[in-house]
Amino acid sequence: MDRRPRTVTRRARALAAALAASLALGPAPALAQIENLPKLGDPSGDELSPQAERRLGESVMREVRRDPSYLDDADVVDYLNRFAAPLVATPAAGGQSFDFFAIADPSINAFALPGGFIGVHTGLLMAAESESEVAAVLAHEIGHVTQRHIARMLAQQKQVSMVALATTILALLAARANPQAAMGGVMLGDSLARGSMLSFSREAEREADRVGFEMLRQAGFDSQAMVSFFMRLQQAGRFYESNAPAYIRSHPLTGERIGDMQLRLRETRYRQRPDSLEFTLLRARLRATADDSLEGRRAARGIAEQSVRQSPKAGPGPWYGLASIAFVQRDWPRVDAALAQAQALAGAPHPYFELLGARARLGAGDARAAADRAGRALARFPDARGLARLQVEALVASGQPAEGVRVARDHLLTWRGDARLWQLLSQAHEALGQRADAHRAAAEQYVLLGSPMSALDQLRRAQKAGDTDFYTASVIDARMRDVEADARREFEESRQRGGPR
Repeated sequence: MDRRPRTVTRRARALAAALAASLALGPAPALAQIENLPKLGDPSGDELSPQAERRLGESVMREVRRDPSYLDDADVVDYLNRFAAPLVATPAAGGQSFDFFAIADPSINAFALPGGFIGVHTGLLMAAESESEVAAVLAHEIGHVTQRHIARMLAQQKQVSMVALATTILALLAARANPQAAMGGVMLGDSLARGSMLSFSREAEREADRVGFEMLRQAGFDSQAMVSFFMRLQQAGRFYESNAPAYIRSHPLTGERIGDMQLRLRETRYRQRPDSLEFTLLRARLRATADDSLEGRRAARGIAEQSVRQSPKAGPGPWYGLASIAFVQRDWPRVDAALAQAQALAGAPHPYFELLGARARLGAGDARAAADRAGRALARFPDARGLARLQVEALVASGQPAEGVRVARDHLLTWRGDARLWQLLSQAHEALGQRADAHRAAAEQYVLLGSPMSALDQLRRAQKAGDTDFYTASVIDARMRDVEADARREFEESRQRGGPR
């Protein structure tokens, strides 16, 4: 798992609060002329249009993906989206599309952005005692989106423009090099969100509870989990008021909300839902690798070793956690031994086991064995995006870039929106000396990462590479026209805030 600096994660955690906080701010003079932002629509209308709200969410996500706290872990992201699919498919979700992403942060939190983008902190997955508890939080955030709370807040502030919203987000991003300034921005956002929007926030929270509760019921999850998890967080907030769980600070819990949930629970039949193996394994891995300091890794290794000694047949989770921390410590024999125990207890192969085993082979310097193992595992688990990435990486590392190009192109037919696969394809072309194709693939990577100006630069480099034919040059020209509009907008925004990033 890619570990990111934690000081920056607080900005991502505060994005939702910043959205609300921006309603209390007027547009900054320096940004007053920003163009090409989504329009709020008819000022006489009640809400931001769904199309503009989606564009706004996509704009925010371009910035989120650039943040070091954004977790590009295929296992975690794919799990979240598969796991949430039954919730999204319920009538209560209203047929809207959603995208779930992960933030590498140990705090217990989740947040909704405009247009159906929902962020989940890794700390939430580690703290939840069941999948139904995770589902309860996701359903609550889906409720915020389906009830269009952000759009309604924007509509209530007629004087607020998209420029004001951009001002708040850019202020958070401008503090990247200054953690103290970043913390100041977060505290300001939290304060404004709680102070100026408190009454509406309470109403919105109750509404999201109601919609989320119905989603849980319709999707077949344990509705009791919403009450139990929120009550546990509330209790933690009472004991540690100065350091309450982040989810409590951004989603204030009241006795009235808890009471309302309990009343709804009385009208619902108890339904037990067993946790999936994926949840058990991911939680074990995240817990084992949460602290990436040298001392933290040693402590995690000790805890994992003690766990499997005391209960060697408790299940595959502890052994997979041990294998994960052994991988971080580059103890390749221990990775293999722990994975063998985990698989034996699971009773069958699993893509997470195969991926970690292949990564261990790559880490040990046997890239060809890593590529072979990933290829065999993909034949059994064709939906494992992490294995697809690893296979291409290992093919390039083992001196098989031509095969890497072929395999990467095949995988991109399934996962065209995967920036990492485009990056690996670029590396494979570069290893073959195919400069134009390398730059073209890098351009697609930058487009997906929300950097159109960088993508345009790569396409220009592809034009000048000197190894293109007429047809390829025409394709590059056409793609440049598609990207130029986004690049012009980013350049204008960069100029307005004082120059390029």
